Amino acid sequence: MNLFVDALSRKAQNAMLTSLNISKVHEHLGTSGWTYQTSGDYFIVLSIKVEPHIITSIKTTQRTDPHIHRLKELAQTDQSDKFRVASDCSLRFNGRFVVPNLIDLKEAILREAHCSRHSIHPGNRKMYHTLRAHYWWEGMKKEISDFVAKCITFQKVKAE
Repeated sequence: MNLFVDALSRKAQNAMLTSLNISKVHEHLGTSGWTYQTSGDYFIVLSIKVEPHIITSIKTTQRTDPHIHRLKELAQTDQSDKFRVASDCSLRFNGRFVVPNLIDLKEAILREAHCSRHSIHPGNRKMYHTLRAHYWWEGMKKEISDFVAKCITFQKVKAE
């Protein structure tokens, strides 16, 4: 008799935990920007949009940068042939993201390109060509050279 009562009490606990978990998932999906559909106790994800944090930071800072606003105005009035405003309202230079003149943002991009496990400390030429495909800012090549020159690993390799 005790086994039967014990099993019934566990079933009630599991049902309560499941309903709590489903409500947490529903709450999280509502704030995440995912497109989803509910079907009883299940959620069917219809689409997911994933964007790197650096791209989100660039888009956010572009909205408040006065220099970027001037460039956007030029691009929208067709006075610039290289600058364009993309469908996501971000400013692009020949298809590349225009990075606002913020030291922290530029350093984050440079650190990601130079110090990630996938890049294995590239030199300034390789790093410039890699970043040039996606980003643009004034003085980019010089800033990349200065960043690589400060790298201790690069200095050790150059000394050897």
